[in-house]
Amino acid sequence: MTGLPPRLVFRFTHREVAKMEEVLRDLNAMPQRPVIQALTDEFNTSSHRSGNGKVPVQYKQVHTWFQNRRYTQKRRGERPPARGKMLPTGAEAQHPASYWVQSSCPSNAGNTSSDGGLVQLEAKSPRNGAWYDVAAIQSCRLSETGDQEVQIWFSGFGAEEEEWINVCKSVRLRSVPCIATECVGVLPGDLILCYQEGKEQALYFDAHVLEVERRTHDIRGCRCSFLVRYDHDHSEEIVPLRKVCRRPSSDVKIDIVIDHSL
Repeated sequence: MTGLPPRLVFRFTHREVAKMEEVLRDLNAMPQRPVIQALTDEFNTSSHRSGNGKVPVQYKQVHTWFQNRRYTQKRRGERPPARGKMLPTGAEAQHPASYWVQSSCPSNAGNTSSDGGLVQLEAKSPRNGAWYDVAAIQSCRLSETGDQEVQIWFSGFGAEEEEWINVCKSVRLRSVPCIATECVGVLPGDLILCYQEGKEQALYFDAHVLEVERRTHDIRGCRCSFLVRYDHDHSEEIVPLRKVCRRPSSDVKIDIVIDHSL
């Protein structure tokens, strides 16, 4: 789960995910606040987070990761991943299978890239219908119906969470978080990716904008509110702009080719 927005977007690094997987495996329970806070502080002292132009980790982001991970385990009846199943770190994590993403749209030709250098993707999990950022594409195959499928490694999850995804139906250019100056572009009828917070999990789902209440922006940013209807369960909710991600202005047909020579 395009071009980059004019602000830095938060993503957990492979090393941070591996550390959280290790903590979850050792505790076999939802970590308490001191543990989550200690992890947050540890992540923010690393070279990936400290300094100008770096995006710090927030407590709520770490807490939500554990919350989502535990929810997934409970639904699938899983035990915490064994050490051999953890997300690899170091050099191994930096070299997923190389691939080309080809576009049939000339205006997006600049997005075609090897190793996903310019193209960022998101994919919809068949397990729950939520969209996740793609961390890596491991391999490619054709389904019985002739559709292209790819084995996807979701960002923020371990290797045991890899899934085979139909490229045509469930892989697309990554949605872009909205900033305050872009709220005027969110209109009734628009398809968006929206952050839905439930009692046990918080995930991104497709939704359509029903109504928009415009308000004067202040020092805090956008104060507008958006009535949305989620596509997967048809529930409606009023959300702020910070929960809204916009779709690229023109979606393109994705064709992924694994390049074993790279």
